[in-house]
Amino acid sequence: MAEETNVLNIARIKVLSLSLHLRLVYTAMLLTLYVAENHTLQTERIGILMGVVILYYFALRLGLNWQKAIHIAILLFVFIIWSNLFFYEEGFHVVTLQYVVIISIYGFYGLGNKWGTCYSLFAILPFFIYMYLEQQFVAAVPWGPVGVSRLAIAILLLHNFCFLFLVNYYFFNSFYSTISTLDARTIELTSSLAFLEDSQEQLEAEFRHQKLLLATISHDIKSPLRFLMTTTGRLAKTNPDLPTIRAISQSSYRLYHFMKNLLDYAQFRYRSTRVTFNYLDVHDLVEQKFAIFLAEAESNGNRFLNAIPEGVILKNNVQLLSIVLHNLIDNANKVTNGGVIEVMHKDFRDSLHLIVRDTGPGMDPAIIRWLNSSEKVPGADLDPESFGMGLVIVKEVSTLIHAGLAAEPNGAQGVSISIIFQK
Repeated sequence: MAEETNVLNIARIKVLSLSLHLRLVYTAMLLTLYVAENHTLQTERIGILMGVVILYYFALRLGLNWQKAIHIAILLFVFIIWSNLFFYEEGFHVVTLQYVVIISIYGFYGLGNKWGTCYSLFAILPFFIYMYLEQQFVAAVPWGPVGVSRLAIAILLLHNFCFLFLVNYYFFNSFYSTISTLDARTIELTSSLAFLEDSQEQLEAEFRHQKLLLATISHDIKSPLRFLMTTTGRLAKTNPDLPTIRAISQSSYRLYHFMKNLLDYAQFRYRSTRVTFNYLDVHDLVEQKFAIFLAEAESNGNRFLNAIPEGVILKNNVQLLSIVLHNLIDNANKVTNGGVIEVMHKDFRDSLHLIVRDTGPGMDPAIIRWLNSSEKVPGADLDPESFGMGLVIVKEVSTLIHAGLAAEPNGAQGVSISIIFQK
C-alpha cells in the first residue's frame, strides 16, 4: 500500500486487508462454537473455509496482487452460495442471501462497474437455478443454517454487517476526501483563472498602449530623420567641397536607416500577421545594405566586398532578411578597422548559406556558442554590452524566416556568421 498513490485504490486495499482479518477472527469463533456444539457438518465446512482463508492470507503476505485477491475472494463467496443452495439441505437462508449483497458491493467498489455487473449477475444466478429446479421457498426465510445456535447465527450476521460497514466507511471516506480535494483545487483554479484573466486584460491594455506608442515614435522620429537625410543629401551634392556637410549627410543617412531597421523590427513584433515569403535578389539586397554603411566603412578604413553574383534568387521575407543582414554588417563594420567585410554564399544540395565575414578582432567564444545554440536570449554569463542588441535581434528574426545560424572564427582573424536556409 506504501507504493499506491490513488485514494480509491488505497481504500480498496484497506477494505481487503481488514475484511480478511475480520474473516479470520469470525471463522475461528465459528469453528470454536461449532466444535463446542458438536455440529459435525458445519465444523467440517468451517474447518475447510478456515484453511482456505489462511492460505489466502499467506498468499497476500507473499505479494498477491490486490485486484487478483478481490477476484479470488468473490469467487470464494460465489462457491459458498452454490454449496449452500445445492449441496446442503435447507441452505437457503438470510446468510446466503447476504453473500449476494457482499459480492455485488465487492465487485462494484473493488473492481469497477464492469466486473461489479458481471459478478452481481453471477451471484444471483444460483437462486434462479434453484427456483427453476422447483425448490420450494418457505414463507419465512431462516436466519441461518438449520440446527445451529442463535449465537452462531448472530456471529454470521455480525460478520457480514461488519464487512458492509467497512466497505461503506472506507469507500465513502475516500470519496469525500477526493471530493474535498477537488473542491479545494476548483476554488484554487477559479482564483488563479480570475487572476490570469485580470493579467490578460492588463497585458492587452499594455500591448495596445505599446502599439500606439510605437506608431507615434515611428511617425515622429522617422519623418524628421527622413527630412534631415534628404536635406543634408542635397546640401552635400550642391556643396561637395564642404566635408562637414558631407559628414552630416552621411551620419543622418545611416541614422535614418538604423532607426528604420529598428522600428521595422519592433513593428513586426507587434503585428500579428503571418510572415510572407517572396523571391528576392540577394546581390541587390546586400548592395543596399553596403550603401548604408559605406561612409562609416571609409572612415574606419574598411572595404566592402559583395561576393554574391547577380541573379542569386532566394524566396524569403525581404523585410526580415534585411534586418538580419543590416545588423550583421553593422556589427562587422563597427569592430573592424582597416579590414574587409565580405558577404558571400555557398549553394549546397539541401541548403543555401549566406555568409557575412570580417577580418576584425574576432568574437568571444561564449557568444559564438550562444549563436550556435537554440537559446534565443544569452545567458547570465554574457554581458549584453559586449555584443549589443543587434545579435539578439538577429537570433530572434532568424527563427521567423526559418533560417539557422552558425558562427565560427574566420581563419586566423575575424569571424564568419552563416545564415542557413533549407531548400
